[in-house]
Amino acid sequence: MKVTKDKAAANKEAILMAASRLYREKGLDGIGIGELSRSVGLTHGGFYGQFPGGKEQLASEAVTRTFETNIRNWENARSIPELVRGYLTQKHLDNWTEGCPIPALAADVARNGGTVSQSFTKGVERFIEVLMPLVEGNNPDEKHQRALQVIASIAGAMLIARALDNPQLSEQFLQSVIESWQS
Repeated sequence: MKVTKDKAAANKEAILMAASRLYREKGLDGIGIGELSRSVGLTHGGFYGQFPGGKEQLASEAVTRTFETNIRNWENARSIPELVRGYLTQKHLDNWTEGCPIPALAADVARNGGTVSQSFTKGVERFIEVLMPLVEGNNPDEKHQRALQVIASIAGAMLIARALDNPQLSEQFLQSVIESWQS
């Protein structure tokens, strides 16, 4: 039975959303095509019909989708302190599957390279663009530098806090960065 264009688009969207979630939870190499296909009710053939470039194409498109869904949170911030406080929360710390792709995927992306790295780079560049109007600076270069500092500090704090098995130390990392961006 032939799949309609609408059903094919819905299948692709389901795969991308599942991959986006599962990659953040288990890593880029932590889930196979079979498991991913089954999670959305498709066969291997259905998967390759949507992603003829295989797992690399899927990972690249899923990384793009992950940034797209997270950019809205950044776009809604009215100031850097607000963005930092909204990012460095216990909910975000505990929520790998819906959170920012930077601390969840950066190490995997660095190991994979290729089109996945290109998608990740474009996502980070988009985050920088969103931050530019919010950061202080006398010229575009200074503002760019400050935007990089925001991303590095909040994503780094989140990554470290998630890796620790000491909840108090995790909270100290988050609070330290929050306090550093309040002034």
